[in-house]
Amino acid sequence: MSNENFKSSEVDDTNDVELERLQSLMIDSAQPQEGSLKPNGATRDYRDVRDVFSSHNPNDSNDSYNVDNDDDHDNIRGDTIVAKSSSSASASASASAATTTTSFSSPQEFRQAVRSGKHTGPTNGVCPGFMQCNLVVLDEDQAFDFLLFCQRNKKACPLIEVCDVGSPTADSTIAKGSDLRTDIPKYCIYRDGKLDVEVEDVTPYWPERSVAFLIGCSFSYDGALLDAGIPLRSVEQSKNVPMYRTNIPCRSAGSLRGNVVVSMKPIRGMDVAKEVEITSKYPHAHGGPVCVGCPDAIGIEDVNAPEWGDSVDILPDEIPVFHMCGITPQAVLMESGVSFAITHSPGHMFVTDLPSDTVI
Repeated sequence: MSNENFKSSEVDDTNDVELERLQSLMIDSAQPQEGSLKPNGATRDYRDVRDVFSSHNPNDSNDSYNVDNDDDHDNIRGDTIVAKSSSSASASASASAATTTTSFSSPQEFRQAVRSGKHTGPTNGVCPGFMQCNLVVLDEDQAFDFLLFCQRNKKACPLIEVCDVGSPTADSTIAKGSDLRTDIPKYCIYRDGKLDVEVEDVTPYWPERSVAFLIGCSFSYDGALLDAGIPLRSVEQSKNVPMYRTNIPCRSAGSLRGNVVVSMKPIRGMDVAKEVEITSKYPHAHGGPVCVGCPDAIGIEDVNAPEWGDSVDILPDEIPVFHMCGITPQAVLMESGVSFAITHSPGHMFVTDLPSDTVI
């Protein structure tokens, strides 16, 4: 209600009906809108941050939120924005069910959902509070160069695990009962520096004398950002994160060379300092940003045209914040013409059992 309306309204203190109506309007305007974060004091029981943006049944005792379900908004569920019209809602719900399951009791349950084909979408916002990792698998004769590359480029490629030769299994302390050939929603196969195919199971492609590397991912601190009141635009819009090539050179190692790849999050100007403070506590997940604003300073000509992932909205009060990204190895492997490699597909990570703040 505008100030002008307030001035022109004559509310009699004795008119209880009118007073109650005004109080109701004030209460309604204070309710969290769809896409807003939990109210102060609410417990954090959700298992997937997409749940913050979906409609909840207020009678369900497992819900931590009661998000406003205004008819002028869309419901964001899983990987699909479900429109209000009944025809499009039905089609979108079917598409969503085919690509993702949004509630998991543990990373083990999520990995099983991936293995069984119940979740095939990106993992941004999945299992907040647990560490996510990028995957690189190389033939044994190329593994040392890549290990050296990671040692020389720790911010872009923070090593979490190096598996034994030929082993497709992460250590049980990292991901109990895991299988790196099946527990990532989507994989990329590279041959001679070019993307050959994307698949959901790499068992037939896994080299007998391979070495698998797990590299930290910025998705690991999604939960911490949400807890601090910093929204995730890619999750709000049910999109993959945008990723870009830069002009920042990596330190070469053996035959491996190339430039850094970054991901981008739109952050409110007043929240940038908070975002830097939070992410800097996660060096095993690329740490703090490499650039705040000025995308052209790092060679990005059009922030709305990422090389990987999806373009997301940047609002007038927001600044693009760029973090080093685990797609850097893929760009390096392509530029270096590596004969064969398996990696995760951009935005489709391996979810571990490790708490996201684990010190590596």
